[in-house]
Order: sequence, then C-alpha cells, then structure tokens
Amino acid sequence: MKILVFVPTLNAAKLFKNLLNVLKKQTIVNIFIIDSSSTDNTVQIAKTAGVEVHEIPRSDFNHATTRNLALQKDADFYLFMTQDALPYDDKLVENLFKPFDDENVVVSYARQIPYKDANEIEKFARETNYPATSIIKSKDSIKELGIKTFFSSNSCAMYRADYFKKVGGFKEGLIMNEDMEFAYRAIMDDKKVAYCSDAKVWHSHNYSSRDIFKRYFDIGVFFKTNQYILDQANTESTGIKQAIEELKYLSKKNGLLLPKSFIFSFVKFIAYKMGFNYKKIPYKLRKTLSLHKNWHKK
Repeated sequence: MKILVFVPTLNAAKLFKNLLNVLKKQTIVNIFIIDSSSTDNTVQIAKTAGVEVHEIPRSDFNHATTRNLALQKDADFYLFMTQDALPYDDKLVENLFKPFDDENVVVSYARQIPYKDANEIEKFARETNYPATSIIKSKDSIKELGIKTFFSSNSCAMYRADYFKKVGGFKEGLIMNEDMEFAYRAIMDDKKVAYCSDAKVWHSHNYSSRDIFKRYFDIGVFFKTNQYILDQANTESTGIKQAIEELKYLSKKNGLLLPKSFIFSFVKFIAYKMGFNYKKIPYKLRKTLSLHKNWHKK
C-alpha cells in the first residue's frame, strides 16, 4: 500500500527535524511538505532529509485548499498531519491503517496525547475529545453522539485516497474544520469514520483567552457558512455539557483553574455567537477577530 504523508508547514524548524525522524520510522512511502514561505530553515531541513517540498505564498494558505494538493498525488491512502503533532511511537501508521479493513471506513484519525507542559484545562480537552476507547462512527451514531459524530482531526488523520478523489477532497475555501465537513459528507454518504485510540500523537496547546476568542469566532463562522451540518446535530447542548464536565474535572485536579475555566467558557460562547453572526460585523473588524486574514468576504 502506498501511503503519502502531507504536512503543511510554517517556520517549523524547531519541531520539524524531530517529526521527520519519527515519521521515517513508520510504515510509509513518501512525505510531502507544503510550506507557506517559511523564513527559517524548515525547507532546507526537509530537502536535506530527502522530503519533497512544495512552496506556496503565505497569503495563499488555506486549511482545505492547501491540503487538496494531495489530489495531484497518486497513493492508496493520504495521511494528513500538522507540524506540531508528533507520533507517540513507531506504530502510528500501522494502527491508523487497521480500521480500513472495513471497506466503508474512509477516514481514520488518531488519539491526541497532551504534551507534558499542557495545563489541566488542555488535558481535559484532549481526554474528552480523544478517549482511550476506539469507535467507528456512521449515520447510526448521530442519535447518540450528536455533532461529535462528525468530529475528526487533521492533526493526524488517514484518508482512503480513491474516495477522497471521488468526492473532490476537502470543501474548497474552508479556513478550518475541513476535517469535520469532510466527515459529515462521508457519513451522510453512508460511509464511516474511525477514531483509532491505538494510533497516538503528542499534540496540545495552552491557549490564551485571546487565542480562544479567535478560534471560536472562526468556529462560529464555519457553522454559519456550513449550516447544513447543524441541521443534523446542533452544537450548543454539547458545548454546555462539556463546560460543566470541565468544571467537575478541575474541581478534582486543580481548583485554582476554576475561574479561568469560567472565563474561557464565557469567551467561547460570546466568540461563537459573534462568529455565527459575522455578517453583521464590519469587514475590517472581522479580520481582527479572526485567526485567519484571507477568507472573510465583504
């Protein structure tokens, strides 16, 4: 089986050499880097390691469209990763591949283990979204899992290439959640998405309240512009439940973080609502509220 690994990069030199070393121990054929005009030696590190590099202007980067460069490459499976996701062991690709024994599985995504410097809020998020038990999700899962039926993560996810090409890859122009939108289309097409807890990567972020705001503003815009996903399962009850569970978790692990958790939950709610109603916000202001500068349309 030919498996191609795709990693978008931007000034990744501090992380990249280690990532390449671990990836090369996996059962893979090629690594393909899509670099957004890094100003450090990311490209040099990749080329020295014998990795194929495709360079694009930084202003052209887009989470969906950039990854769709995979459509130009022949393979049996595409493995999308981010530059800050590090394989936990040398069995990552092998374990991600196992769910594809079911011919209806078209995506298999990995468990994310928080880095050792992750705070308790981030540890809770990883443990909640990436539990120790694997699951294969289908249309039948919507009643039980709701919006999480369509959850997937391109921080580390493998795609069946023939199906990926058949449906035209990711929806063009998406600034985030291209993985969720693809999973939605696949599941509604009676395909399946596998969460594989045996396939693990190190991946986490200690977000600031500013980071949280920008991220959830963009999530709100995503759901507004792809509202058909909400027609199948709404997000609000899931968000409220997760906020309550986070407070319970922190009360046991680190009560000093409870005020921060309250603030973050409030910021998430406000940012999501503003993003969902982004068309009411002046264009110039939208750009300051978002993580992304090149996608908001007047």
